[in-house]
Amino acid sequence: MDRAEPKVQAELVVGKLLAVQPGEQLAIIVDADSEVMMLRALSDVATSRGAEVTVLTMPPRETARKNDLGPVIERALEGADALIGLTRSTGAPSYAGVVTRLCAEGRLRYLSMVMRSLAHFTEGGALADYPALHAEGERLAARWRRAERIRVVTPAGTDLRAEIEGEDVIVECGLADRAGGRAAFADGEVSQMPQEGTAEGRVVVDGPMAHLGAGDVFTLDVTAGKVLRVHGTGARAAGLREILATVPFADNIAEVGIGLNPMCRINGDFEEEKKGRGLVHVALGDNLFYGGTVRCGVHMDLVLYRPTVWLDGEAVVEDGKVLP
Repeated sequence: MDRAEPKVQAELVVGKLLAVQPGEQLAIIVDADSEVMMLRALSDVATSRGAEVTVLTMPPRETARKNDLGPVIERALEGADALIGLTRSTGAPSYAGVVTRLCAEGRLRYLSMVMRSLAHFTEGGALADYPALHAEGERLAARWRRAERIRVVTPAGTDLRAEIEGEDVIVECGLADRAGGRAAFADGEVSQMPQEGTAEGRVVVDGPMAHLGAGDVFTLDVTAGKVLRVHGTGARAAGLREILATVPFADNIAEVGIGLNPMCRINGDFEEEKKGRGLVHVALGDNLFYGGTVRCGVHMDLVLYRPTVWLDGEAVVEDGKVLP
């Protein structure tokens, strides 16, 4: 199995993708489950480059508050030039309103490594050619920004349509080297929030998903941008019904993303698969990161296999293959 050393990957992340400079303030947000080896490698490389590293530890959060960083961390980020989210049990650094605001103001650049293990840091999608990946992401985004409507279908039965004109198209292909930049590692996707309240149709989830993993196939009925019903008798369907019943606004259709990374493996891990080339993920819950108004305790990605994606009737992905 191909694998890179953590120090080599830290040099890539800190030195090239985030481009940390001498004298800068780098914040790293962790929780009790974060990978210590990843934290140490990133911190050591940043310090060797002359940056000052501050590690901020999130307290445990119940599901309804998964995206709540808390006031101490929020205030600390006001003094940071760059941020790495390294929490393992939550995606809070990626979806907290303060991070979105600071990036929008050009005061912070952010690299998400949330909910990722050491394998995500050293294997699979982490080994991609990131300059080439970013260039392709920009080309797809340029086409996407001209579109008014999107449609996603899959052999499993997904048929989701939405209005998208005017919404921000986000290139997450590893590069966040300028103020306001946002990316992830491992990375490789282009994504967008549908216009709020416009998504219609059904989503058949046959790939892995955030928090509930891989397993039973289930169907979501979507009307006016919200999940109205979950069909399925398995554990994942039951788990999602519980989240929708207890977490306000978790029913919101928050994102549609297209994976571009050819190195990502199909291995049942949603963090790996959602970046996989030719796969699509649909997200539920919080959409602040994408320019929306829905603040929610969760942002849940659901991976779909063998998708075909049309932008204004032009296919950009066909049966799981990204078209030129």
